[in-house]
Amino acid sequence: MKTTTITTTTPPTTRIPVLKRRRSDDYHEIDPTTAIRIKGDAFGEEPPLAPPDLANTPKIEESWFIEDMTAIWTSRGNEVSPELIEEWKLLLGAFNNSLLDTSGTVYTYNGTCGIGKSQAAQVACADLAASYYHPEFTRINSSWGAILIVERIQTAEETAKQINLLYQDITGRTDNCAIAKHSQSDVSFDDIYNYPILVICHQAYSNSLQRLSDGNDTTMRSFTKWRYGQRRLVIVDESINPITEYQLTLQDYNRVHGYFVQNGVIPRLKQQHPQEWAVFEAIGPVLEQIELENKAITIKSDSFRQILENAPSANLQRLYDTLLKDCAWDLITTGRESASLARDVRTNIKTCLQAIDRLVTDWSYSTKSGKFQKTNAANWLISDEVGSMVILDGTAAQDLTYSLFPNRVVVLSNKGLRNLEKATLHSKRTKANLGKSGFSDPSIRDARAIELYEWLKANLDPDRRVLVVSHQNLETVLMDLSIADPHFQQFDTTHWGATTGENRWSDFDTVVIASCFYRPREWAANAICSQLGLAEGLEHLSHRERTSLVEAMVNSKVAVEMIQAFYRCRIRRVIDAVGRCHKADLFVLLPSDERGDQIEERILAELPNVKVSDWTFSGFEQTRKPRGTDQLKEAAFLRALEDLPTGKTPLGEFLELVGISSRAWKKTWRCRFTGDHPISDKARSLGISLTYSGFGRSQKTYLERSKTKT
Repeated sequence: MKTTTITTTTPPTTRIPVLKRRRSDDYHEIDPTTAIRIKGDAFGEEPPLAPPDLANTPKIEESWFIEDMTAIWTSRGNEVSPELIEEWKLLLGAFNNSLLDTSGTVYTYNGTCGIGKSQAAQVACADLAASYYHPEFTRINSSWGAILIVERIQTAEETAKQINLLYQDITGRTDNCAIAKHSQSDVSFDDIYNYPILVICHQAYSNSLQRLSDGNDTTMRSFTKWRYGQRRLVIVDESINPITEYQLTLQDYNRVHGYFVQNGVIPRLKQQHPQEWAVFEAIGPVLEQIELENKAITIKSDSFRQILENAPSANLQRLYDTLLKDCAWDLITTGRESASLARDVRTNIKTCLQAIDRLVTDWSYSTKSGKFQKTNAANWLISDEVGSMVILDGTAAQDLTYSLFPNRVVVLSNKGLRNLEKATLHSKRTKANLGKSGFSDPSIRDARAIELYEWLKANLDPDRRVLVVSHQNLETVLMDLSIADPHFQQFDTTHWGATTGENRWSDFDTVVIASCFYRPREWAANAICSQLGLAEGLEHLSHRERTSLVEAMVNSKVAVEMIQAFYRCRIRRVIDAVGRCHKADLFVLLPSDERGDQIEERILAELPNVKVSDWTFSGFEQTRKPRGTDQLKEAAFLRALEDLPTGKTPLGEFLELVGISSRAWKKTWRCRFTGDHPISDKARSLGISLTYSGFGRSQKTYLERSKTKT
């Protein structure tokens, strides 16, 4: 029988511009004779035709900016108040000041989370690019651009897209003004040279700053210069870590040395790079001596610097470049091909060599870390050479890192715009270990996950949208439990380090923080040493009282992460002119000692008018022994079913994956799969069934998925 397929096409819809054209339709191309022209290649080897005239440099027009922000804000169902407009003006002032500032000032905007900081950055970039084509701004120094630095690759792509759409709305043009460059794009430095607005990720910018601190300015120059001028406006969306840390243990060094022995590369390194190899070899005995001394704090800066004095022209980058060539690290170390393994080995080598390079050129100290000695060094990335920048950090007032360089940081803040009276903070103080180590024992972790999930089910309505924030190993178990026993309208988990700048939970009404993200004390000490000097940093590190700067910095970072997590839910949305939000419940576990006091004080400072209530949860203090083994295995079983690929999977492979023996399958689990059970229901919904091939002893059993896995 012949069948006919009728294909229908939906006519493309014309996008309705969010922003309106400017009052003048007289936009035009840039006249190269009246614009800064950077000749040469993408690295801008030649200077501008005329020196910058900052006094005559046009700023981002305030009326444009406020008009655009208002249009976008109201199109998304938010209310605009006179107070909010004043806050936008404050933020615009930071952008314009940074455009004109050559002193290297860091303008840190500490506005309340959820008032449009990221959107403001996009609008500022679009307005800046649009000004090039407007008759009012055809002066010689109008061709400034911007670098917008965001957290993630996906965010970079979306941000560049939004800037281009805004720019096209404003000008009526069809070209783009912004481009995103990241590790997963094929965008070259030659490509970005043609765009005034560049969007990159935090890591790329940090890497360029690191290269700059090491004397290599090539990447930074390619970021800051474009065809018709300079990208003078640098905006960091969310806080960027200004500290690069280096750690090296004897064990790390010996592992990398072992790679070289296995490879047989040492004779070539000695011949081609004698000074670099001499530096590498000399590091080992110093690390061995530190290990033997076994002190809480050891200073060996002079010993490391003496190594470089004996090889003054050494450059360990040369050593690394050589090691990249013709070295099959995967085959050498395991005898099998593995791209990921080869990459891991190269990363280990690079990390080790970078640490050595820092140890021999700067200060260092060693601390006892578990059974081993860890040698530390660090440097500040935001140097005077970078110039001014604007950091959009809604928690800057609670982050003591900024207090370490008061002469360079200007904090702009106005906290009177939000009213969280419809939200409730449920706080629980506990003696339980809330750090990463408190969840390292699988049995304790599993028991805690069950205890928390059962409390949430028993005390929260099923129509809730719940987000749990914790350490990653607890996150996985909680997700398995929610799949095995779905209760809420939406339930999601995330871990520390994955919350900043994320908006996918903006409709969630409940946030549960189930652990504390403590940075090592050495992190704080490294920051202090980098800015204030080694002696002062170590003095604070050895001062164990909770009032010390080290402890205060660690606690401030815990609070900052928690505040960021809370503002991922719907409290970030402004629903009226006085800054109120929708009803929400915020749950947090805090230590029972003074650390909890410090953290809670900082949290409350960023949640204006929030109601405070005791959380009736046990705080993991009642967790005594592992329980619910079957419950967790059921959860893992269901998760594995969802991940099962289309087609046949041998049953034995599947059971091994979920940790179920063949005996347990025959005794218990087969009945759950084929009978009246949630596992059976899930299997049917996914199109998974048991199939067989062969007969008798040669018979093989499979799980076969007929529906295409999405």
